[in-house]
Formats: sequence, C-alpha cells, structure tokens
Amino acid sequence: MKAIKVKAEKCVGCRICEQWCSVGHYDLINPRKSRISVHRSHADQASYPLVCRQCPDAPCLGACPDKVMALSRDRATGAIRVDEESCLACGKCIKACPYGAIKKHPAEKQVLVCDLCGGEPQCVKHCPEQALSYIE
Repeated sequence: MKAIKVKAEKCVGCRICEQWCSVGHYDLINPRKSRISVHRSHADQASYPLVCRQCPDAPCLGACPDKVMALSRDRATGAIRVDEESCLACGKCIKACPYGAIKKHPAEKQVLVCDLCGGEPQCVKHCPEQALSYIE
C-alpha cells in the first residue's frame, strides 16, 4: 500500500502542498480545507507537514460509529475515504488518529482526511523541495 512520506528536514514551510491540496479538492486556495497541514515549531525553527499516514490498522476506521460508517478504505488506492453524506463530524476519528492528521472541515459537517488524490497526490507532485514522496 502506498502512502505519503514526509522528509521534514527538507520542508521550508512554503505551504504550497496545502494550496495544491485545496485547489485539487475545492478549486480554490484555502489551507483550512487542505488535507495536509504544515506546522511550524518555533523551538527548533522547523516546519513539519502533517498528513494521513494511511495506517494499515487505521484506528480512525474503528472509531467511526457503527451506524454511520463514514470512513472506509479505497480498494484501488488504499486511502482512507470519507463518505461526506454519512459523516456526522462527531470527531471520534480525530481523537483516534495517533498523528493528528484528521481535522474538521471549516464549514461543512464532515472531516478531512487525505485521500491520496485518487493515487496522484498533488502535494507530492508540486512540492518544490521534494519534502514529500509517494511510496510503498
């Protein structure tokens, strides 16, 4: 299964990954709607891209309420998918994620999880520093 690997030491904090993610999903630049987030550590003067690691055991999948089952794994890409119609934005998957890679949509009643852009992650494609890679 492929996932996005982060090389934090290469990240310069340009946030182009956030821009391309929001453009790819919503046709607008809005980092709050991005499925990848760049966090700045002032203590060590470094930037860290945070994105779903597509965990094989994916605790977020088990955290979604049984009646809802808004999260599933895409059979083709292996990515965690959100059924936007079913999602209640209850936040249980957010709490279950050990990496903090899931967040609530800023306006809609749903969560945002990296879906690997259908197997062609735009954040990886457009990262000018090659801090992101899409690997097995």
